[in-house]
Amino acid sequence: MDRTSLIKGHLEMCVLAILNKQKSYGYEIMKELDQYHLTLKGVGSIYPILNKLLDQNWVIASREWTDSGKARVYYEINERGRFHLQDSIKEWLALQDDLKSLLYSSMEGAWPE
Repeated sequence: MDRTSLIKGHLEMCVLAILNKQKSYGYEIMKELDQYHLTLKGVGSIYPILNKLLDQNWVIASREWTDSGKARVYYEINERGRFHLQDSIKEWLALQDDLKSLLYSSMEGAWPE
């Protein structure tokens, strides 16, 4: 399984985690994902993910003007989004533990370095 496939299933949670720190706009979110090596190669644009988060009512969007006079859309997590993020993190941690147990038992204690 390639890394991109693994990342795809977790992008919503990752974007919510970024927005939980501060409001942000699309390009800025993509740059932060890149900092954590969570690139969107093969996924496409960040905007379908942001639109889905808006549709789920987990974030709000507001238009702000830059000093150069351009409009920029900022996204901000709301209370529903924070609850969803907390639930997603709990589910992800439980899944991670279950996967580790299964994989470790299959390796008969010889965990790869």
